[in-house]
Amino acid sequence: MTQWLRLDAWQGLQGNLPKSMLLAFFQVFLVIIPIIVPYFQQHGLTMQQVFLTQAWFGAVVVLMEIPSGVLADRFGRKPALVLGALFLACGHLSLLWADSLTGFLIFEGLLGIGVSLISGADLALLYDTELALNKVDGSPRAVANLYSMHSASEAIAAVACSLLLLVSMHVVIVIQVIAGCLPMLIAITLVEPGHRAGKEHEPLRFAEVLRHLLANGSIMRWTVLSLSLWSLTTFFAVWIVQRYWFENQVPLAMFGYLWAFYTAVAGLAGRWAARTESWLGVPGLLVLVGLLPVLGYVGLATLPLLWALAVSLAFFVARGLGLVVLRDALNRRTPSHFRATANSMASFGFRAAFVVAGPLVGAFMDKTDMTSTLWLLAVGSMVVSASVLLPLWRAIARAELGPVESVPATVNPKGRNG
Repeated sequence: MTQWLRLDAWQGLQGNLPKSMLLAFFQVFLVIIPIIVPYFQQHGLTMQQVFLTQAWFGAVVVLMEIPSGVLADRFGRKPALVLGALFLACGHLSLLWADSLTGFLIFEGLLGIGVSLISGADLALLYDTELALNKVDGSPRAVANLYSMHSASEAIAAVACSLLLLVSMHVVIVIQVIAGCLPMLIAITLVEPGHRAGKEHEPLRFAEVLRHLLANGSIMRWTVLSLSLWSLTTFFAVWIVQRYWFENQVPLAMFGYLWAFYTAVAGLAGRWAARTESWLGVPGLLVLVGLLPVLGYVGLATLPLLWALAVSLAFFVARGLGLVVLRDALNRRTPSHFRATANSMASFGFRAAFVVAGPLVGAFMDKTDMTSTLWLLAVGSMVVSASVLLPLWRAIARAELGPVESVPATVNPKGRNG
């Protein structure tokens, strides 16, 4: 009987792997994203208000991010994922009547709660499932697979957007609502990893998580700061490029195809992150992901349209490489019983930074022009990358010279096989 129970539990955990991928797929299956800026502006929003909706989304995530991580660590990954999927469904349903700034703020607010509940818990469940199944072998499998699934979903959704636009924009919204309800159906079928058995009643010491992230050696500290601040350098591009396409008279029907191509490139970059690190070593990888966003903004500001479209790939290559490597470094150095909280705190830093910077960039764009905004972001990206990636590089170099602190599995000065 015991053997049958163990076999049943093992099979349930095995099911977590494809279900987690499906959950990740439909969580970001956003057919509206390639046209969201022109869609919002069609309903009377200025560019500053567009960025305000995203800042509001970020503010909601900031408020909910850490409590949601604690909930996932305290009561289990599955309850957090189910509740998060419920809020995602409610948010997407609100799109059926949202037609003003207030409506879109409600839409973004509900999505923010859902995303904060899922963020961290999904990755923690995947890591704990792989640990319970003894599938961890030193490669960034969980992070890379999850990121690749997100990118594949965004690419497919983007193509679907362009195809659905041949019918009408209303059809795009209806399909978005249907897709937004599917994560709920998937989340309720997940199995809580046995690796966490007994953990849900242990008190979570918040100060312990803070010490781990900020006082557990300079490598961990600068990894967290890089996730919080460097991520902004590519995130602004996500919202700038649509406005850039619109101003340069790219047909709306092409937005989805362009977005699909870029997100597919980001997914491939994420899959190749470990190999790229082995080839270039950490110094080369950090220089690459630091310079690529600067190159992208300068290219958009100075080059003709076709060349600018090609140079825009720099944002997505940097995003794929940098986020996978940094997130995996964080997760592999974090104990399971507060891994979701640690992920949430890293996301908290990023969202808080965008809440401050997002509306300012939007207002600057409305008052000046696209070219000036691009140059501002190029300079800002260079400053941010030098401020966080360079100290991370130095911390790794110091660790290589002496046994002051260990180097995380994903941040290896000589490459993964060095």
